[in-house]
Amino acid sequence: MQGQPEAERRRQRRVPLKLPVRVQGRDADGAGWEEMSTCEDASMGGVALLVAHPVRPGQVLHLSVPLPSRFRQYDVNDSSYRTYALVRHTRPSAETLRVGVLFLGRHPPRGADSLPGGLFLMPGEHVVRQARPGPTLRLRLEAEHAPGGVAQEEDAPVEHLGPRVATVRTARLPVARGTLLAVEEKGGEFRSRAEVTSISIGTDGVPRVSLRFLDAPVPDRLLPRDDASPEG
Repeated sequence: MQGQPEAERRRQRRVPLKLPVRVQGRDADGAGWEEMSTCEDASMGGVALLVAHPVRPGQVLHLSVPLPSRFRQYDVNDSSYRTYALVRHTRPSAETLRVGVLFLGRHPPRGADSLPGGLFLMPGEHVVRQARPGPTLRLRLEAEHAPGGVAQEEDAPVEHLGPRVATVRTARLPVARGTLLAVEEKGGEFRSRAEVTSISIGTDGVPRVSLRFLDAPVPDRLLPRDDASPEG
């Protein structure tokens, strides 16, 4: 990837800065998502964000943020700075993830079309893969929230998991943004109510539902390695 060396970017002074950020991403299955986030700090090389949707180091995002001109490399007079960014690290922060990203510039990584769903590495890095598959969550739509007043439930495979958020595949549960669900780990002890925060359709035609857990954080034993270990 082009740009300043990583060591030089790390030496750049970070400035506390609270700004709204529109974040766009694409999951590994091709399902796109978008959310409004908050910038925590900034430098010429990147920003730290609070993101609800699960993301992984190496993932590429597209940001739109009213960044002060001194932090920009182009479009200094535009109301919003639009740039691709690479997730460098994640750290649990209350009900979200604190995500540190590296600015990539106007264009996605070389060889990628538009917003890619795969992972991209800096020189010398390698992907650490989970040795086990993700958990399955049993989603229950209680009668008072279900169409026709009949409770429904479904076992949903987890695709992405954070301390307070998850994205699952669901085939038939009639939910909408804001729907409340009772969630339990299939074959495990984790239990929590969850709110549906977004719904998208993957390239395979299967809906993906993003959840925010309301009662309890996800146990560390269920989290991917990148989210379970603290970052500096």
